Amino acid sequence: MRFNSKILLNIVVVFLLFYLTYHIFNGKYNLQNYFINKFELKLFQDFHYNLKQKSLAVDMDLKALYYEKDDYLDELSKQFSEPENGETLLKLD
Repeated sequence: MRFNSKILLNIVVVFLLFYLTYHIFNGKYNLQNYFINKFELKLFQDFHYNLKQKSLAVDMDLKALYYEKDDYLDELSKQFSEPENGETLLKLD
């Protein structure tokens, strides 16, 4: 019997397809896990950025309160009181 390279090539291709299919569905790191990790990393970075921004805002507020800055004390007094007649309040984030 003569050795045929086409048979060996077909066996290798079938094995490769089986191997890739198995790892797509059952592997530890597949495309689904890649996209999930990418999404979780994006969520973590957004959360970390927002947390850092909020902590900086709190630090600025505490420093202004400590040094008794007039504009901050005025803002605090307006925050806990009702607007007067004809006064419009705008809240900016």
